[in-house]
Amino acid sequence: MKLDLSEIAAHLGKRINYSLNEKPIVDAESGLRCIDPIVGQIAFSNTGRTIDVRGKFQTVVSLECGRCLKAYVMPIESNIEESLPLEGQPWALAAIESDQEELPEDEVEPLFVDNIFDLGEYLRQSILVNVPIKPLCDEVCKGLCPRCGINLNDQTCECEEEPEESPFGALKSLLEEEQEN
Repeated sequence: MKLDLSEIAAHLGKRINYSLNEKPIVDAESGLRCIDPIVGQIAFSNTGRTIDVRGKFQTVVSLECGRCLKAYVMPIESNIEESLPLEGQPWALAAIESDQEELPEDEVEPLFVDNIFDLGEYLRQSILVNVPIKPLCDEVCKGLCPRCGINLNDQTCECEEEPEESPFGALKSLLEEEQEN
């Protein structure tokens, strides 16, 4: 969803509240799959130099455990705190010219162009940042047996444990030989 913030950008000090109720995001590229709508509140304020975006949202995402590969759900709740640079307004131009150089092309805010804020992309990125790198269904998840593939949370397997190999195993055998002599 893209929001046109031209009305806020044109009026110094203007503030608008916005209620979020967006459909769940499903993004095959990143693997993100929300199963609940994204709900919350956002306030947009024109400070003269920026449009400050403050608020909070929540949703529920479906994840796959990094140890046992079991699907589970995780609630996501996040604060929104962004400052979008204003362009084209006389008070904003004077403030920017006084103490700021033009930003390099790779640092320009891609979510806010020509007073259009890409709220959908902002929410997608915010949710992805809040998803753990290695999601776990439970802190004590035992995972899968590396030999037979049984989920060790549900049942035990009959696989024999291999002795743990150490990079110092060869040195240990030398010590054992020396002690025998």
